[in-house]
Parts: sequence; C-alpha cells; structure tokens
Amino acid sequence: MKSPNKKGVLFALVSSLLTLNFAISFPAEAAISCETGTVVYHPNNSLATCSLSQNVNVQVSSPTAGTSNFPCKAKSYIFFDEKGQFNSCELSEKIQIRTGNVVETCEVEYKIRVALSDKGILSIDCSAY
Repeated sequence: MKSPNKKGVLFALVSSLLTLNFAISFPAEAAISCETGTVVYHPNNSLATCSLSQNVNVQVSSPTAGTSNFPCKAKSYIFFDEKGQFNSCELSEKIQIRTGNVVETCEVEYKIRVALSDKGILSIDCSAY
C-alpha cells in the first residue's frame, strides 16, 4: 500500500486553515454613517452623537425585554452613552411600544429615548421633543 503524498496532505491542511482564518477574521463594518463634521465623542473616545447621513435601524437587546428595533431618521441626530450604548434618536417610522398590557404609539419624527439598567431592564420614552 502506498502512503499518501506528505506535501499534498500538508498543503491541504494549511490551505484549509488559511480559508478558515480568512472566513473568521474580516473586520466589522460601521453600523451607522454620519454627516461630515457632525461627529462628537465622549472623553473616552466613544461616539456621543452625530447627524445620520441615512436612515438606520438600531437594535437594542435586553435579557428581560428581548430585542427592540428603533428606526432612526436621516439628517437627525443619534445619541449614545459613554459605554457606546444607543440612547436616543428621531424616528423615521411609526413604532409601537408595549409595556405590559399597554401599547403606546410613537409617531414619525418623535424622539425616542432608551435606557438599559445594569439589571437588563429596558425603559423606553417617546415624546414629540
């Protein structure tokens, strides 16, 4: 019985590892696009605010509330806290906020404010301004 070609086996092993490495190591892309000259940073260099150059759908996940989606409007400001967590924006679409058995409608161009406590409790506030 003839043994397999060692160079061929080594090549197959190395090429599969390289393929795996390239598949995993692509850098993440930015989730939002800001208007030039509108970016403001917190002292720790995390994004504080900017004017959105296009509509953005922000997802906020909480262990207690699950995932919530907030459609933020282009040409309006989006805000983040010092930890880089989404804080507020102006809505590009109408949304419904369900708190227990109560459903509140938050209209287009209303400001949405989101806070996530250390215990994972999500609070959402909607107002005309």
